[in-house]
Amino acid sequence: MIGFLDFVRQSYPNASPCVLVSGADEYVRQLVGQQLVNALDPRHKTLYLLDNTQNGAIPPQLGAYPLRNAAAGEVSLCADLFETATLTSISRLRALLSALGFDAMQTMRVVTYLDFVRETERRLGNAAPLTLETLEEYSGMALVQWKLWQLALSEENRAYLLARYSEVSGAAADFDMMCALLRPFTQGPRPAPGTGVYLPVGRFAADPAMQHTMTQLLLSSLAETAPQAALVILDDGMGDRPFLTRLLQGLPPGTEVHLLSQDVFSLPEQTVSALMNTFPVRVFSRHESMASCRRIEALCGEIDVVRPSSSVTTDRRWRANSAWDMLLGNNKTETSIRSAPVKESRFRKEVIASLLPGTVILSCGGSSMLFSF
Repeated sequence: MIGFLDFVRQSYPNASPCVLVSGADEYVRQLVGQQLVNALDPRHKTLYLLDNTQNGAIPPQLGAYPLRNAAAGEVSLCADLFETATLTSISRLRALLSALGFDAMQTMRVVTYLDFVRETERRLGNAAPLTLETLEEYSGMALVQWKLWQLALSEENRAYLLARYSEVSGAAADFDMMCALLRPFTQGPRPAPGTGVYLPVGRFAADPAMQHTMTQLLLSSLAETAPQAALVILDDGMGDRPFLTRLLQGLPPGTEVHLLSQDVFSLPEQTVSALMNTFPVRVFSRHESMASCRRIEALCGEIDVVRPSSSVTTDRRWRANSAWDMLLGNNKTETSIRSAPVKESRFRKEVIASLLPGTVILSCGGSSMLFSF
């Protein structure tokens, strides 16, 4: 039997490889997900698996990709997180701090603080990129004074630098406390082709700030290697998932992304509309929510249906109901009516709610059809 991806490539050769799967049929999600991962080339692709489910232990292997848990410090998503030399790197840091709850002024004070630390380290002969260990050496006024005493500075210059540090020390202290959340993501090797990066955001459902942080770190990592990366999102279809909205809206161009959800239509309406533009290949299996079925019904569009009708007129007069007339049917007049075409849903919501296991609606290229695995 022809595979799903082969069928899509043959039927829609110009379609983007991004695939959306939504529905309660777990067999369909697993089968499509497996085919999507198997179609990736480990020699040239890095796999990112964003898991927004409540599953237990992560699988050690996904297709040809060994998985590394980013939340456990097994892979680094932001080795150059504290780089502020360019406007792009400053914007990336500002976005991350915003996810942690910092306002615009606090983020710029943090940027100034990092520039202060970097310049002090340069004067001390350390030109290496900033690390959390280096920042810990500046966590307090006494430590900063000790660092400045190591420099050959006049008393006036030393007092000036201490005054400048005091202006940003409040934001620096807040940033130092938040660095504990970032530590796991700065350890381990950088993601490379043939590596699978696992981000268990579903385990932090009670901590939206942590979910936003992980999402922002993922976007930072994807921004560097978007054409060589593939993102697979597992979604349990529960809650608003604002981090998922931010992720999908901020994906770099050229990123191959696939979304496997139990019910993607439980997201806000605006997000769902954006998803339909992000994923040109959409697979809908049986949905348990009738509201979701109605939205799929609307997405699949309408078709022209012609419903013919007929009527029979019987002549009740005695002279028209002789035995001979009744035998030949001369006492009846049959009329056939061909009505004008009317618009009807291609797939009614009742049909979508009762799709058989392994049967889906494939929507791509402006058309929708039934497909069976």
